[in-house]
Order: sequence, then structure tokens, then C-alpha cells
Amino acid sequence: MLRPARLVFGLFAVTFFGSHLSAQACSTFEAASIRLTTADIGDHHPAELAPGGRRFTATGEFMIELLMSAYDVSPLQISGIPSAFSQERYDIIATCEQPMMKEQVPHLLQELLAERFHLAVHRELKEEPVFALVLGKDAPKLHDSSKEGGKASFTQRDYRFTFTNAGMSVLVGVLSQLSGRKVLDRTGLHGQYDFILSYSPNPAGAASPAADGLPDSVFTALREQLGLNLEAQKGQVAFIVVDRLDRLTPN
Repeated sequence: MLRPARLVFGLFAVTFFGSHLSAQACSTFEAASIRLTTADIGDHHPAELAPGGRRFTATGEFMIELLMSAYDVSPLQISGIPSAFSQERYDIIATCEQPMMKEQVPHLLQELLAERFHLAVHRELKEEPVFALVLGKDAPKLHDSSKEGGKASFTQRDYRFTFTNAGMSVLVGVLSQLSGRKVLDRTGLHGQYDFILSYSPNPAGAASPAADGLPDSVFTALREQLGLNLEAQKGQVAFIVVDRLDRLTPN
């Protein structure tokens, strides 16, 4: 079976503990450390806010993942990252005296990247082919999470994707990478769910169905396993173009 590349994650995977806290005026990280990681590539923990909202961490993140979190875009919407950054991964620990809300993280991370990497970007809006994630003819086949309000998690093993306590924002982020197009959530679903999406693509030119009986495309898997569809549409897509990105300035 074909083996997929590791998916990358940004803001859609950021976890926030303590959503009962009210937003505070945390305009910049008060202390922040960014270091090149020395951990194995398997030791990867997406960006998250610790309980209480005063500590932001990320372990083993590629630059593209940091930009995804900073600008709330998929990897398909980012261009201009110098090739020197393709293999480097970073560990970040940043704190703020006042509790941070998830909605504040992008601005704080933008400022941190500008300070330590001299990051400069501009935005471009283009009409592009997109997919809309919509409900199928029958009720969606999603199970309400037993841990609603807790930490969302996502794991990948080949083409088997397991979602726990996840909202539709996590799913559309994954589908954007699997489908090669920006995916827009048009389901109207706002809960947190536990579900598995699994398929087995055939090698190019193979005519026989997958030996394991799984669907051979993510489109079929969505329809059969989750009761959801991807509809081809045209839509306005915002792109982030990197104008400047220097090597890491030491802490």
C-alpha cells in the first residue's frame, strides 16, 4: 500500500485548556524561547496552550506549521519559504502573565516570528478551486465525544486517521492536505466528535480494489464512513507569501 507523508498541523490543531477564562490584554509574549529541536521526528507535539492559558508550547514544529498557526491557513496557502527551512524543526516555550485565549495566539505568534526570524509576509486573495464539506443525504455518522470540552487529538497511521474530541475544523484541515484543495466547512456541525476515517489508495494504474476492503479514495471514505461529502466549488482563498525569513536569532 502507498504510504502517505506526515500531515502538518497549525491553528486547527491548537488545544486550549480553560475556555471559561475571559480574554485578557496579552499583547505580546513576556518571555519566549525558540530552539532548534534535537528530538527525534516522532517526538512532535502541535502547538497548545497549557491549563490556565499562560503558557504556549510547541515541540518539533516545522516552520510551515508555525506559519499555519500564526496565520490560520493550510500548507497549500503558504508560499515563499526558503528551502533552508524545509528540514529544520523548532521547540517553543512562551509565557504571558495574563491568560491567553486561543484567538490571541496567531497575533502573538506572528510577533514572535517577526522578532526572532525577521518574518515579513504579504497576503494575496485568489479565486481557486475548493471543496465544500457538506452533509450527505442521511444523518452524519459521527459519535458525540465522551470528553466534550477536553483536549482534541488526532493520530495518523498510514491512511487511517483517528479523531478524538475533534470539531469540523480539525477534519477540514486534514482534508485540505489529503485532497490538495482548500476545504471549507459547510456542515453546520459545531460539536466535538470521535470518529475514524480510513481508506487504501491503489497504486497508479492498479485496477483491482484494495485487498483490505477499504475505500480507495478519501471521497468514498467520507461518504461511507462519516456520511459527509466533498463538493467541488470555486471560492476566494487567502494566500500567505513569505517576503523575508532569516535564520533563527538566538534567544
